[in-house]
Amino acid sequence: MRLYIEPKKTDVIVSVGDYVTSAVATLIIKNEKILLGRRFENERFASWQCPGGYLQRGEAVEQAARRLCLQKAGLDIQCLSSGPYSNNIFSDSHHTVTLYIVAEDYQIKNQAVFKDEEAQWSWFALDALPKPLFLPLEKVFEHPLNPHK
Repeated sequence: MRLYIEPKKTDVIVSVGDYVTSAVATLIIKNEKILLGRRFENERFASWQCPGGYLQRGEAVEQAARRLCLQKAGLDIQCLSSGPYSNNIFSDSHHTVTLYIVAEDYQIKNQAVFKDEEAQWSWFALDALPKPLFLPLEKVFEHPLNPHK
């Protein structure tokens, strides 16, 4: 039995640049409000987003959500469940998929990070979200199903 088949000259070899990057973000929702912080690009405010970032090699999605919430917002999240996802094409060379986790509870573990003036972590009513939203989060809220159900 052959386990390896050599590619034919007509086969296309996929390069690393052809793959999509995986991101993880957490929807922290309490009393019909969602926690969002300001996101910056090139040291300028760009949009509002929930705590998130890239999934590391070998990391579970829930583990990434916990790490990113602690790093970005100083929060220890609990009561986690799988949420929606978004397919985000920013440009021809930047394409990500964001996997969302829903956290029903949290504890502030690092007050300095949570109170960071630049991020301005704030609660927003689900029917009165700030603008602009980061593209992945905007896509989640465009979907006909509420992301917190």
